[in-house]
Amino acid sequence: MIQLSEENLQRYYKSCREYFFKLQEKDFKTWFSKYYKFLSANRKEGLVLDVGCGVGQVVAKIAEKGSECVGVDVSPIAIKTAVGESNKNTNAFFIVASGYNLPFKRETFNTVGCFDILEHLNDHRKCLDEMFRVLRRNGTIIIASPNLLCPVYAKGFKQKILNTKKLFSKIIESDAKLHLEHVKPKLDWSGKEVGKDLDATTITDPITIKKLLKKKKVKIIYQSSYLGTKQSIEKLSKLPLIRSIGGGIFIAGKKE
Repeated sequence: MIQLSEENLQRYYKSCREYFFKLQEKDFKTWFSKYYKFLSANRKEGLVLDVGCGVGQVVAKIAEKGSECVGVDVSPIAIKTAVGESNKNTNAFFIVASGYNLPFKRETFNTVGCFDILEHLNDHRKCLDEMFRVLRRNGTIIIASPNLLCPVYAKGFKQKILNTKKLFSKIIESDAKLHLEHVKPKLDWSGKEVGKDLDATTITDPITIKKLLKKKKVKIIYQSSYLGTKQSIEKLSKLPLIRSIGGGIFIAGKKE
């Protein structure tokens, strides 16, 4: 297991301005529209929380619709940018906080989600525990991440075969052995490589994430391997095999 220290990871996300400047350039429809749709679906029924909100595009959009939404991020740079971009909308709340220690009481939120976050954490379980803790009973949890074991994106034939074997082995893996592998991330201080997942430290995969959620008594209500909105791809990405080996992880569930 190769890991970068939590201290170094946190320092990177707290102080790399170029990282968040690059995030601001992401097209909302291409990157966030599906996550926004799911995160805001039950916004009229209670508070919404976006964990690792970055520069706050999704939180600001939900706030524009007249609903209160909270965004937390470990980076003061991200939160300062988010506040500015939201035009001080009184329905948008931004807080500097870690997903490992969310500053909220138990069962505060009706909907909790994270987008492209778990792969950047050394301790994904701790973050999931916190998200689950602040989520109300019958509330919705949404997890969106890349499938970093996707055979299609693997480099070289041997790696494609290895990733395929790993994914299928996880299907029969017992709950007691549930784990996500770690790699040493490439921390690009120039911001040029943002969005390519080179800074990922945890190898996220849909099979393990789904099992971890079900272990917490989450009833899965939706799963896809596609984070976008094109209907033709969406239908294909929900097929059992494709959603396990495709390039993305998009899972929504209800806390029982």
